[in-house]
Amino acid sequence: MTRLHLEHPLIEVELDTLGRPTRVYWAGRREDVEVCNHWRIEEAWWRRPLCRDYFKLAGPHLLALIYRDDVDGTWHLERIYD
Repeated sequence: MTRLHLEHPLIEVELDTLGRPTRVYWAGRREDVEVCNHWRIEEAWWRRPLCRDYFKLAGPHLLALIYRDDVDGTWHLERIYD
């Protein structure tokens, strides 16, 4: 089961030298993570462009899907897996 966050809250992310997430911060929590999967989507260029880098992450207490909005440079939490 997953919990989809409809608002996609802003989060803070620390990156390694290759630009992959190593630690995430949200709601007063900090979690060291490893990247399980990474992909990019680009669409809707005729409207507001949508360009996101998605990362599926695993940590000691977390399995989540986050993304970096490449248009405005912000990080968001999209889904937490139970």
